[in-house]
Amino acid sequence: MDLGSLNTLTVWTFQTEVQLQTLLREGLLEGDWSHVCPKEKAAYHFMCREMAARDLSCAGRPPVWGWHSCGGYQRAPDALVARQLLSDHQLIETPIVLLTLECPSDQVLNSDYNAWCDQVYFPLCSNAAFTPSPEALQGIFKLDYTALDDAPVQAVLPSLRREWLVEARKVHLAPSREVAISEPWRPTPNIQSKNP
Repeated sequence: MDLGSLNTLTVWTFQTEVQLQTLLREGLLEGDWSHVCPKEKAAYHFMCREMAARDLSCAGRPPVWGWHSCGGYQRAPDALVARQLLSDHQLIETPIVLLTLECPSDQVLNSDYNAWCDQVYFPLCSNAAFTPSPEALQGIFKLDYTALDDAPVQAVLPSLRREWLVEARKVHLAPSREVAISEPWRPTPNIQSKNP
C-alpha cells in the first residue's frame, strides 16, 4: 500500500495569528513573497518549479510550507520542532499558531526535510545559481513512508483553505525560554468564508 496516495492527509503548519485570521476571514491563505527573505527566494522558486512539474501551481506566489510527519508517520510537530524552527524574536514579537489541516493529497508535495536542506536549501541560499543533481532530487522527493522513524517530512501546498482547518494551537515562549504549545482551538462551523 502506498501510504502517500490516500485521498486526504493531515498537514501541520506554523503560521502567524494574522495569517490564521486571514484564513478564517477570506477562506484562503496563500504565500506572499514579502514574507520570504531575499537569500531564500532561489530555494522557494526551485520548490515552485518542482510543484509545477507535478501540476501544483502556486500562481506566481511562494508555496505554503508545512509538515507531513515529524518523528514518525503523520505525527505532528511538537515543541522541540517549533524551538528548532522559530526564533525567540518570532515567538515574542509575532503570535504564532500551529494549524492542523486535513488537505486533499493532490494539493500536497511532500519531501525529505533533511535532504531538502542539505541538497537544495542551504546550497541555493549560498549560491542562487546552484543546480541540484538529479540524484539529489530523487532522494528529496521519493519517500518511503513505511520506513519513517524520526526523519521529518515537509509538505508544501499552493494555498490553504478554511474548510481544511481542523484546529489551531497557540505556540509561545514560556518564561523558562522553552516553547509551549497550547490546547487546541477548533473553528466553529457557523463561521462562513467569503470563498465557497
